[in-house]
Amino acid sequence: MTIEAERPADRLADIVERAEAVLVDFDGPICRLFGSRAAPRIAADLRQLIVGRGVVLPDELRDGDDPLELYRATAVFAPELVGVVGAALAAAEIEAAASAETTIGAFDVVAACLATGRPLAIVSNNSAAAIGAYLGRRDRARYFAAVIGRGEHPDLLKPNPAPVVQALQELKVAPDAAVLVGDAVTDVEAARAAGVACIGYANKPGKAERLAAAGADAVVTDMTDLAHVLARTRTPVSLLPWVDSGGGPLIVVPTTALGEWKGASDDDDDSWGDYDRACRVDGHVGVIEVGADQALVLADEPASTTYLPDRRIFVRWLYAASEAEVVRLVPRAVEIADWEDAGTWTTSGPAELFDSAYSGDGLEHTTHLTADLARGTYLIRTAFVQPDKRTALMLVHLVARKQPI
Repeated sequence: MTIEAERPADRLADIVERAEAVLVDFDGPICRLFGSRAAPRIAADLRQLIVGRGVVLPDELRDGDDPLELYRATAVFAPELVGVVGAALAAAEIEAAASAETTIGAFDVVAACLATGRPLAIVSNNSAAAIGAYLGRRDRARYFAAVIGRGEHPDLLKPNPAPVVQALQELKVAPDAAVLVGDAVTDVEAARAAGVACIGYANKPGKAERLAAAGADAVVTDMTDLAHVLARTRTPVSLLPWVDSGGGPLIVVPTTALGEWKGASDDDDDSWGDYDRACRVDGHVGVIEVGADQALVLADEPASTTYLPDRRIFVRWLYAASEAEVVRLVPRAVEIADWEDAGTWTTSGPAELFDSAYSGDGLEHTTHLTADLARGTYLIRTAFVQPDKRTALMLVHLVARKQPI
């Protein structure tokens, strides 16, 4: 959904069309750094740290759930503690980054930018160390040409335009050729001060109105919507259909059971529903129940995946110089694969491959592809293959074990 006073979709498309580079805030558009209970706890810990140093907190700061706001205010009422509070906040952010959940659609945006030749930068009020810790979990730092995190001076945090200007300089792009995606009023204010268009990401009720009132050029409530617009402006050429993950496992659900798969819950109780069940699968693959059927979980790596129907093989692109290299080397990879048995999977027939964070009845909102399988039970075989020094693939082979009924 996109919100704008007049012709919202056209407005968003116009902004994206002009964008030669994309700047993205971290906490919100990329991931949910703090869970619903973590931010208040961290803010309370920082208040205790400040009081423990003999400083009396101003009345307006004795409560509140935003640790960044407390850090920013420290520069005013206790500047001698800025370093101490900043270090404690960074430590808490790094700890949170170890388990931060990726925002649904975030890496659809990243993939669309990469496919259309737009460099990416993260511009955040969070510490660069925490951003690095999150990106390092899945080797994602390579997707970003620049990462601008919090410096040593609280007065240079957004809404100050300094971080945005720094990102523009590192990307070597003019302000009118960039767009900033952020979920806070401070993002909008920083973008406007730097002369950069801003797309607000409204991930909570009431935020769309606040971002629009602050001057956001357009507002989206789903990062996948933004990814679709980015991809439409410059259509990428692909040799095979690939399905990407926002950070968690992919899943293959029988078509007859799609309505039973609910994906990730967006409740504020830190519960992630069916998506959480998929995330609990250990190893490369696993099978879980979906209603009266079974789904095949492609776990371990959030790798781009395609399906070769003539071989009944899922090909997972771990790393390679290009898609052309993957396609060229698949026959060699299959030939040298050292297969390992990984159990069995029973399907009622054709199934859909998609990001497990999405619901089965909402596939129009995400990339998916059909595995045209006969009903029956299949032996699952897996193989990690390096057909050359620059390429690594994970293969998942389905071998018919019983004749379809």
